[in-house]
Amino acid sequence: MSLVFQLESSHACSMYKLTLHGKTYVGCNEDAWRTTPRIWFESKGSATYGAAFTGSRFDGSHGFAPQSGMNEAGLSFSRLASFTPPRKTDSRLKPILNQTEFLKQILHSCQTVEEVESFVRQFDRSTFMEDVFIYIDKSGKFLVVEPYSTKIGSQSTYVLSNFCPSITSPKEALKLNRYRKGIELLKLKQDTTLLFLRSVSDSMHVCRPKIGDGTLLTSIWNLNDGKIHLYFYHDYRRNKTFDLRQELKKGDHLLSIESLFSKNAEFE
Repeated sequence: MSLVFQLESSHACSMYKLTLHGKTYVGCNEDAWRTTPRIWFESKGSATYGAAFTGSRFDGSHGFAPQSGMNEAGLSFSRLASFTPPRKTDSRLKPILNQTEFLKQILHSCQTVEEVESFVRQFDRSTFMEDVFIYIDKSGKFLVVEPYSTKIGSQSTYVLSNFCPSITSPKEALKLNRYRKGIELLKLKQDTTLLFLRSVSDSMHVCRPKIGDGTLLTSIWNLNDGKIHLYFYHDYRRNKTFDLRQELKKGDHLLSIESLFSKNAEFE
């Protein structure tokens, strides 16, 4: 049984990045059964950069676990469910004591994907055996972070879903419908309007019958202008837009995404 087949019916997510006309945009779909989507803003305090995060899984005293985010420097990331077969790790690497704090620290301290790569290579990332990460900076460069590898790319478009690129062939990856649809749409056209970006996110969203499971939250991040566009429970008719710099001026705060939108019958 292929890894992609196993992930097709499990907790899933998808993302794309597009760099065009000197600007970079990142779209993220969080596909989950949870009913607690949040967006929160953390001012920099003693850190280097303030940042915004989205997520829906509560991690106790550490707050909500980040699923995607962006900082003041225009560095963004997305977290996607995946699977990597275990290997022996280097005992000299630092341990990751808490996943949530580790992910927050990256956005609070790094500006470029090169800086992220230097940072994460210091740590034993085997705690993230069921995750793959992608970091994108406003130059358009991106970094794929897997438990045992990192790779920087600079293509103008890139799509990722629930697989580790280092161990998954392109043919196998294309078996994931949401991934294939994103690839196909970005091959046909590239545009930086919100209407087009929303259509890419829409093409990659999922709606599965099990207890309403599907795309809980879509976020579109403008890395150069610091704008964040949110769509709730794959309803692409309505959105909420935030300006990162303006929100950070308000200090640390957390918002329930459900409360920002009118009633969604399917979510209910």
